[in-house]
Amino acid sequence: MTERELRRTALIIPPRGRAVLCCWAAIPGLLAAPFVFWQSLPAGMVFCLLWAALVAVVYQRACSYAATLGAETLTVYSGIVFPLRRAIRRRAVTGLFRLRTPLLRLAGVSVVVITAPGTRLILPAVPAEQAAALTHALAEEIR
Repeated sequence: MTERELRRTALIIPPRGRAVLCCWAAIPGLLAAPFVFWQSLPAGMVFCLLWAALVAVVYQRACSYAATLGAETLTVYSGIVFPLRRAIRRRAVTGLFRLRTPLLRLAGVSVVVITAPGTRLILPAVPAEQAAALTHALAEEIR
């Protein structure tokens, strides 16, 4: 994928990427649930319901996530009830990091961490091809 093609498309989290994010959100709850059930059965049930609601919120938030690469900026949109827009100038990018764990590789996605003065932007579960093109395009600005 070239930078021109990347500019025409929005980076969205695919369904497999959303599944990975939900797994990451569910694991701490699964580890903590036996200890809550040990206290009492009703407390364990309430804990599981609340944690399931948290995972559902993570899924909905992942559905609303989009990033666009422009000529001068990288803009990230997220949020359902309270939409949030963050823009980083391409010239201001000082560091890039692309993370590929075995689970992310299996899903065909990557996590991209972009560092700029005063901010650190995390793009979770971006398709691997688009993540490579994005890091390449932004790396050209750093040089």
